[in-house]
This record gives sequence, C-alpha cells and structure tokens, in this order.
Amino acid sequence: MTKIAELKDKGAVVAWSPIGDHADVVALGSKEKGGIGFDDYGGELELYDWNITQNNHDGGMPEPTLLGSVKTATRFGSLAWSTGDIDTSILAGGMLDGTVNLWKPSALIGAAGGSVTAEDALLASVQRHEGAVSALKFNPHADSSNLLATGGTAGQVWMMDMATTQTMNSVNVYSPNGDDANGSSLGGEVTQVAWNSQVSHILASSSANGSVVVWDLRQKKPWCELRVESNNSSVSDVAWNPTQGLHMMTASEGGQGGLKLWDLRASTSMPLTTLEGGHAGGVLSMDWCPHDDTLMVSCGNDNRTLLWDLYSLRPIAEIPAEDSAAPSNQNQQNGGQPNDFYGGGLGTSQQKRYDVSWSPCRRGVVSTCSFDRKVQAHSVVGLATKCGRPPKWMSPASGVSCGFGGAVVSISNNTNSDSQQPQRYVTIDNVVEHPELVSASEKFETEFGAKDCIAYCHDMTARASDAYEGQVWSFMQIMFETNAREELLSYLGFDPEKIQAAAMEFTEEDDGIDEDGGDASAATKGAPAMSQRAENTVKDALLVGNFEAAVECCFRSGNLADALVLASCGGADLWQKTQAQYFAREAKNRPFLSLVSAVIHDRLPDLVAASDPAKWKETLAVLSTYGKSEEFPRLCAALGERLEGEAAGDFANASLCYMCALNLGQAVKYWKFMLVEKANINNEEKSSATTTEDLLSLHEFIEKVTVFTQALDSSELELDDDVAKLFAKYAESLANQGLFVAASKYLKGCGDTQECKELRDRIYRSRMGGFCPDLISSPPDFPYDFVNVGVASDLQGITVKQGGVQQMMQQHQQQLEHPSYEVASVDAAQTANQVQQQQAQVQQSQQQVQQSPQLQPTQSEGPSSSSLPPGWVAIQDPTSGQTYYANQNTGESSWEPPAAPAPQPAVTSNTYAAQPSAASQPSPTIQTQGSYSTSNGGSTSQKVASKYGDGFVTSASNPQLAEQYGNVGTSNPYSNANRPGTAAAAVGSTSKKAPVSGTFDPHSMPALSEEYQYLQDGLMAIVEQLSACATGSMEKKQAAESRKAVAVFIKTVARGGVDAQICNRVGLMLSALQNRDYGSASSLVTGLVSNEW
Repeated sequence: MTKIAELKDKGAVVAWSPIGDHADVVALGSKEKGGIGFDDYGGELELYDWNITQNNHDGGMPEPTLLGSVKTATRFGSLAWSTGDIDTSILAGGMLDGTVNLWKPSALIGAAGGSVTAEDALLASVQRHEGAVSALKFNPHADSSNLLATGGTAGQVWMMDMATTQTMNSVNVYSPNGDDANGSSLGGEVTQVAWNSQVSHILASSSANGSVVVWDLRQKKPWCELRVESNNSSVSDVAWNPTQGLHMMTASEGGQGGLKLWDLRASTSMPLTTLEGGHAGGVLSMDWCPHDDTLMVSCGNDNRTLLWDLYSLRPIAEIPAEDSAAPSNQNQQNGGQPNDFYGGGLGTSQQKRYDVSWSPCRRGVVSTCSFDRKVQAHSVVGLATKCGRPPKWMSPASGVSCGFGGAVVSISNNTNSDSQQPQRYVTIDNVVEHPELVSASEKFETEFGAKDCIAYCHDMTARASDAYEGQVWSFMQIMFETNAREELLSYLGFDPEKIQAAAMEFTEEDDGIDEDGGDASAATKGAPAMSQRAENTVKDALLVGNFEAAVECCFRSGNLADALVLASCGGADLWQKTQAQYFAREAKNRPFLSLVSAVIHDRLPDLVAASDPAKWKETLAVLSTYGKSEEFPRLCAALGERLEGEAAGDFANASLCYMCALNLGQAVKYWKFMLVEKANINNEEKSSATTTEDLLSLHEFIEKVTVFTQALDSSELELDDDVAKLFAKYAESLANQGLFVAASKYLKGCGDTQECKELRDRIYRSRMGGFCPDLISSPPDFPYDFVNVGVASDLQGITVKQGGVQQMMQQHQQQLEHPSYEVASVDAAQTANQVQQQQAQVQQSQQQVQQSPQLQPTQSEGPSSSSLPPGWVAIQDPTSGQTYYANQNTGESSWEPPAAPAPQPAVTSNTYAAQPSAASQPSPTIQTQGSYSTSNGGSTSQKVASKYGDGFVTSASNPQLAEQYGNVGTSNPYSNANRPGTAAAAVGSTSKKAPVSGTFDPHSMPALSEEYQYLQDGLMAIVEQLSACATGSMEKKQAAESRKAVAVFIKTVARGGVDAQICNRVGLMLSALQNRDYGSASSLVTGLVSNEW
C-alpha cells in the first residue's frame, strides 16, 4: 500500500503548505455540505498536520492533528497557499458565491482548542466573479508571489495583487487583458489556472469549451490560444513543465481526450504527443511533479489514479484505491458512516478521485481527494522507481569523482539569479594535494635543466639545510670537475701550494732538549759517532764487497743514515730490504714513514686497512694523491667499508667515500636510512603536514640520486629494487599532482613491476601522454593480459558465434593490412572520393588499434569486409572479444553479418549502377547511403515515433526534448527500447527507400497522376497563402514547416508511397479547409496523425 495518512468524512479541496517548517500541513476547504439533512450550514477551513514523519511504533498510520479551523458562510470551490514563511504566507479560498477570501495561516495554527473567529484570521475578501470561483493559484516566483490568479464558472479570469494585503487589508484587482471593468471572458467555465514555471508574467487558463489561453500579463493580452479539443469537450486541468517554460500538459474530460503534451516552440495548433495506455475515459485532475519533471500523476473517470513516466510517455504504476471492505468495528460503535446506511462499503464508482496534488516540500508524496469523502496522502517513492531509474530527488544535488593525475570532476546544481530553473554544471579541476612537492619538483626540473651540473650542485651546497647535506652536494660537485682529485684534496683541506710554502719556510728552534729528553745539540751537529770496533767491521765488510753485512752493522750501531747510503750501492734488493727495515724501526717515532712506505711499496690497500677512522679525510687525500685511476674507486669503497665497521659506525662519512667511488648502490644506503628515519618520526605525529614532509624528503632523495646518476657514464643504469620502488612512488606522487611529463622521466629505471607498467600505461594514455618523450619514443606495453571470457550463447534472443580469439585477431589484422573496397559509383570522380573516405576510415581504425590495447585485431568467423555491403564494417567488441557489424552511414549494428543487397533490374533516381568493365560482367545495382537499415517490427498503434510526420512536432532536432521525453518524431528509426550504442541483432531487417527531401520548389515538384493532381494544386495554394500571411516569427516558422510537409507528401505520393485511402482522407481535409470547415479539417488531421502518421 502507498497510503501513509488519511482523513475521513472530508469532502474538500486541498492546498499543501509550501513552508518547509510546516511541510506536513494541509489546508482543507469543505467542498460539500456537512451533516445530515437539507440545511446548508456553510463551509469550514481546516488546517491539519499529517504527521508523516512521526514514528508510529504500532505499525499503523499516524493520526492527523487538527491545528485550527474557521467557519465560512459558503463552501469552497478552490483553495491555494502562497509561498513565504508562516507569518507572511496567505491562504486564499475561492468560494461558491464568487468571493475570494484571504486568511492568515499563522492565526489558524495553534487554535486547535477552539475555532477562531473569521475576523481573527480573515485578511480581506474580494467579490469580482459572477459565479463560483473554480480555480485560483498564487504566483510561485519569489518576485511575484503577491499575485493571485483566479478563474470562475462564468468564464472570467481576474488578477489580484496582495502587495498591501498584510498591512492595509486591501487587494488590487485587474484583468489580464486590460479590461478591468468587465474582465477577461473565455466563453466557458475556467477549470484551472497555472503560472509558468520559468517566466513570472505568463499565465495559462483552461476552459470548459476545450481551449487553453496563455496570457502575457506585461502585454495585457493573450500570447496564444490552444484548441485542445475540437469537439469542445472540457479541458479539466493544465500544468506547466517545472523545468521547461514552453512545455505544457493539458487534461480533458472527454472520452477521447486524455492527456496531451504541448511544445509551444514548435506548434500551438497540434500537440507534441498524446499520452496513451492510461485512462479509458476522461481525466479529472493531474499534477506535474515539482521535484522530477519526468513524473506526473493523474486521476480519471475510469476510477484510476496513475503515475506517469514522461520519458517513455507511459504509465508506470497505479495508486490503489481504498478497498471496499466491511465497516470497521470502530465505525460500527460510532454509528457508522452515512454512506454505510445502504449496506456497507462503497463501490469503485463512489471511490473515484477528483483531485490529485504533489506536496511541494515532501518529495514523492501525493494527496488525493475522492467522492467518498476521503482525503489521503500517498508515498509513491517505490512506484516511481518502476520506470527503471531513480527519481531525480534521489539523485545527489552534487557529486565528485577523482580521476588520474589530480583530475576532479564535480557536478552541482546552481540556480540562476534570473531564473528558478536549476542549471547543471560539470566542472573539471586539477587539484594539487601537495603544492610544496609540485613547487619543489618544478624548481628542480627548471633549474637542473637550465644550469650545468657543477653550478647546480654549487647552489644546492649553499642552500643545504645541514652540514651533511652540504658535504653531499660538495662531493657531488667535485664528481663533475675535470680535475676532480685536486678539487677533492682542496675540499679536504690539503692545498698543495700552501703545504709547499710551509715546508720551504720551516725552521726548527733549538730548545736544547730533544724529544727523548737528551741533548739536542748532537742531533743538530750530525749523526752520532761510530765506535772504532763498528767502524773496523764495516770497513772489513766493504773490503770484501759484502754491502749487506756493512748495512747490518750500521743498523746495529744506530747509524741509519750510513746504512741507507751503503744500501744504495748494494743493488735493488738490498735497497728495498734496507728501506723496509728502516721503515719498521722508525715508523713509531715518525708516523709519516708508514705513508711513505705504503706509497713506495704500492700498499695503499694496507694503508686503508690500518688507517685511523677518525682521520678518514687524510686517508682519502692520500688515495686521491697516490691512488691509480683504475684502483681509486676500489680504495674509496674500502675506506667506506672501514668507516661502516662495527668499531667506527660512521655511515654518513662512509656514504661520502662511496660517492667518490661512484658506487650508487652503497651511497644511497645511508640516504635511504635517513628517509626511513624521517618517515618514522612523521608517522608518530600523524598529521597532514607529515605526509607533505615525507614527500619532500622523498623529493630530496630523488634529487640527489638523479644528479648522482648524471656523473655515471651509463645510459642503462639499473637501480636496485628498493631505490626503484622509491622512484616509482615518487613518479606516482608527481602523476597524482598532474605532473605527467616529470613523472614519466622517473619511470625509466623502475623495473617491470605491475605497478610501474600500469603507471606508464596510464600516463601514456593521459591528456599529456603526447608530451612525454620517453614514452612516445618507446610506447609502453599494455599492462594487462587480453583474456577472452566469452559471451552467453543466447543473449535476449541474440545468437553469438563462438570463435577463437587468435583467429579473430589474425583476420582483423589481415583486414587492416589488406583492405578491400566496394565502390558503387557512376563516374570516376565519385569512385575516387569514396575510396579516399574508406582509406581514411581504415587508417583511423589502424590508429585506434595501435593506440588501444583493449581493441586488438581479431579474426571472426563471419565474412570478410570485401563481402559486406557498402558502409558496413566488422568491429571487435572490447568487452566480449566477439566481432559485430556496424553501418557507418546509418549507425546500425548487428551481431549477424548483414545480407548482401539484392540485385535490382533498373536504376532509379536514388540508386546507382556500377559501370561494367571490359573484363567483368555487369555488376548488380547497389544502393547508396541509407539503403541498408534494420528496424524492429511492431504494430503502428504501439509506435509513438510514427505519429507525427509534419516535422515541426518532432523532438529529433531538439536535444533537450529527446533527452526528456524520448524521440517522438518520425526521424527516430527505433520502435522500441532498443537504442544505438550496443550491438544488437537486427530483427526483421528490410531494405528501406531513400529519404524524401523536404525542399519546397513549386517549379520542380514531380507530376502526379490526374487522380491526385488536385491534391498538389490545393495544398500548394494553401501553403503559398500561409507564407504570404505569416507575420510573426512563430507564424513564419510554422509556414516553413508546412511547406516542407507538403513537399514531402507530394513527393511521397509521386513515388507511390501513400495509400489511396490516405490520399482520399487528405482530399477531404483539403475540401474542408477550402470550405472553411476547420472543425472537420482538424478532426481529419487528428485521425491521420493518431492512426496513420
């Protein structure tokens, strides 16, 4: 059940509260006399709160609450509630005696304890109508909410200005046609008035004589008049589209009337369409949903209340009527209802509803009033979803979707200041989440590209945040110097020129005491004296030529200088042995001798192994001075390993040594350690700023590694897994900020992980993919494997052939490499033009296949392109991997191969025959574009698209209409829900004739047979007169459309495309027009449009 609230024994007219704070409040004006008997006790105005949002724990409906009431002298014919708040809004009641009473709702609310007097609530009373006030509406626009339109049973329409009603209790009354004395008379009872939803000075009024007048209050005259019903049956209701100011719906009480949709831009004489499949009889009331312009509710003489989907122009649900059950126990205890006197519940005829209305505040809530004196509220939210889409009020007013590279697509509804119509905006922004990272990256890319490496490293040294960073960038700068070793010595504090000057100027002062505490005078005078015995031993050894013994004796006697002099005369072996012994004896007293020994004996690795970690700069200086080019990197790496040892643990200075060794893998270990330490510290803080700091730290790491790699002579540098992951993370961070070009540069050495493959592919296919030289020169592989998951063997009656994926790929590739063309032309020029177009299509298809890995060449089991009719191509469905066929000229598609065109014996004006060549037989006739099409069969009565063929009532050329109501014109080739865009099987494929041109040229019209020549002469004369009489833009447009329609009709008759019966009916219509019998002519046109066209 849809019923959510009910008021019984209330035969009344209803007006919903438009105030958000009182959304569940309704005003009821008694339409029928209450009580039992023949006495007339007047009427009553009541305010009820439905309590729709009240939580009823027992599962039943909430009990409405009476907020206040006031007695009236007469009963109500209509009721309306103006916009505003509870203090400024006005309740207007149209009474049966022709009076319009205005009340203050604020005076009524809160008076439930007892009825208030009329004087307390009444603002003003206006008597201008000669009969009952049957319709009244307040202007919904904020700038004109003081205007009230009223209509009466005497056919008068009056405007009432409430601008001074609240303060002076006065109302300004005037007529919409400027005749303020007599008013505007429509010649019949005014059944409804409706303000335009977009333009505040446009008003529509419906009449019981079958017409609707659209008033322009500024011009004070009718803008147009619609003859809704030719048989003068009553137009019971009229409503404007809530979002389209030129769309109108009319309802008629006549048995053949119903609901008609009008587009005032196209025609004021013929509706856009008539809603069918709904009420069997006339329509008593209808209301267009203010929250979703595709929904409408109506009630009719057939005792049905229907919910319509205006997109499909069909009813989607019926709001059920009250069951005719036996009276409840409570009613029996209370004496029963008056209608229960004759045997219980009412039949369906007594449950007929005469009024339906949407709540302006509660979305999806409808009120109904029925002849069995019941006022009900229904929730149609569930019913509204039966159209296959959610109601618009369930759609979010705004939404956002985040895309790749910081792209953010947002939708929003904004109301224009000049119009109440919400405008839908789609905004595409590029949101930068970390602007500091973007700034740092752009600065690095700009400066590093504009400067040389030495200058950039020098600037980075000056901007270093700490001493270690300064050392790193200084070492980085030295790596790019041509005299790197000299610069390294200078940076370590060992300037050769300064050292030479200090040695040349060195003088040792005589302080009388040597280092051992002895007399220093002896050392300054020369070597210590040799004893006589030692001197004799040395002399004897020299006499026999035993220099080795003489050197040994000198060492034992302490005369080291004499030993070195004698060793120089004893050969190379003795010289080396003597040097080694000398260095071993004196290294403790003179530490520099160990350095001399290592240099002389080429033992720098041993020097590094025995070096003091605290004096690593001296060791590095020695390696820079005496190390050979081929062994220098190895020695620096050994020094770094010694600094990393457990005894030293100096990882920072070790990384500098690895930099000198050009060992990137070892140098970045400490940089990664620092990066992890900063990340751990930031993770403990857990703030948004820490994420930016992490990315900036990562940027500094990438910056150092990038500059370091410039010093390495290797174009194919392979990074280890950890560094590659950091590069991939950095590239992803840049891509998320929209820096695609910079991100692509850092993906080169990231390896072939799945994440890197996906990121390369996304950047390559992004809007900036064409500006990434690294990806353009070598397009990345598609990161996913193509897998044919297959399709169902029978999908909604569509049979799909299962074929091998490899075969489909091979055949599609063959079609691309060796395309075949079928040219149907008369002359060589047209042949060349078609060939060029097909070649362009093939080239475009090849580019799509190359650029889109999802659409790989396939081979199907169907025929090759050479056997397809002109315009048809074979395309692979990227979802299923199967091949379907599409007509590039008509937009049709089919899983099954299209049939070849049947040969035709003759060539007409719309077909061409291929010229036979000397080596071939004459080819069959081939039709041109538009000759091959498919259509889904269906009865004519079910085709909304086949009703209107006059051109100006079609929505095919109006995207807004096509989107809102679907295509209801003859240019729509689809007869059911099958729409282009997905491959669907062609059912009942038939060949259609070429379209008929709508060009109207009296001198080139085809000649008709004598039987129908009078049709051509009469129709052409009428359209010529219409063109001559047309003055306004709308009339000129209608005249032009009429010329087009007549041209299409005459040409179709000449081709034999119109039945004789239809031609005879058109002749009757022509005769009626010539005799000025416009009623009969209109009936004939309506019959042709409804049943034939």
